[in-house]
Amino acid sequence: MAATIESVEKVVQENYVPEFHYLKYDTTPFQPFTKDLASAKGALITTGGVFLKGEPPFQDNYGLGDPSYREIPSDVDTKKLMHYHEHYDHTNASKDINCIFPIERMRQLAKEGTIGPLAETFYSFMGFVPIAHPLLTRTAPQVARKLKKELVDYVLIAPV
Repeated sequence: MAATIESVEKVVQENYVPEFHYLKYDTTPFQPFTKDLASAKGALITTGGVFLKGEPPFQDNYGLGDPSYREIPSDVDTKKLMHYHEHYDHTNASKDINCIFPIERMRQLAKEGTIGPLAETFYSFMGFVPIAHPLLTRTAPQVARKLKKELVDYVLIAPV
């Protein structure tokens, strides 16, 4: 039997976070991408809990998740990147940060001219946020405004 959104929601509520509810949308806004990718400015967002060494890691907040975000300079040395997230296996990410935050692949594609310039700032979230209201009403709109201010044309989202 295939799992349904409702059955998964019930398991999460019964075993982890009673207040959890999937967000369901009947329609999804769609805007066709019409720019040439080789000239479009791109950014990267991960939900893998990536942060810079010396900055505070994401917190699980006793199973409620962390709706905050971290800014990551697109030219950062990957040795300065850390990750913290209690809800996925870190084995491969610990070997290569690009598994959850493909920053070097984005740089490579930009250098080759396959994609256009990169935004100065990339972003990281913690993908486990069962109480999504602060994420949807505060932090995601903040990041969207920052991306817009930087004239970003597209975002590659690396979900974990």
